[in-house]
Amino acid sequence: NFATVIKNNYIYIDKTAFIRTLEDTGRHQVLLRPRRFGKSLFLSMLQYYYDVNSAKDFNSLFGHLAIGQNPTPDQNQYQVLFLEFSGIATDDHDGIYNSFNNKIGIALSGFFDKYNYPETVQQGLFQLTNASPADKMNYLLSWAKDQKLYLLIDEYDHFANSLMAEDLNHFRSIMGKGGFVRAFYEVLKAGTQQGIIDRLFITGVTPIML
Repeated sequence: NFATVIKNNYIYIDKTAFIRTLEDTGRHQVLLRPRRFGKSLFLSMLQYYYDVNSAKDFNSLFGHLAIGQNPTPDQNQYQVLFLEFSGIATDDHDGIYNSFNNKIGIALSGFFDKYNYPETVQQGLFQLTNASPADKMNYLLSWAKDQKLYLLIDEYDHFANSLMAEDLNHFRSIMGKGGFVRAFYEVLKAGTQQGIIDRLFITGVTPIML
């Protein structure tokens, strides 16, 4: 967690100058690097930099770092949705689906609570407990359409890599046409086309799932 590292004075290699580089490069990006490369900490740093709720902590977190000396106009301008897909069991189709779906539901519930969406929004999400991951993301986009949304996805391919090594046919069934993972990412694509997801940053290990 970036804030823990900074507030407890841990050793931190300053990579915040890359924020400006990323903004100049594009809005929808994928970073593929080996495990233990620092991807998750980098995403945590981006979350604190862009989150509108972290504006009050900007100087204490970033003031002594490169980006703190020269921030971009997008500093603390976004509602940030953070998704993380490690720890999904790959024993069977139902287990993968339920675990993936639960991660989406928990993340969306936390998002609505963090940004003080009306209680009726949380109630509506609760009614979608058995809905697909794609339907839940569509629900988010319908409520966040007037906001600037930054989507961060960590370990996008963690469970898929494990599944591919165990059952290639199963891998194809969830990633291919009609698969729930593909349907989920099709919603994200629509969200970027509609301008609701203004920025997107994804980390993983391999390009295979892409």
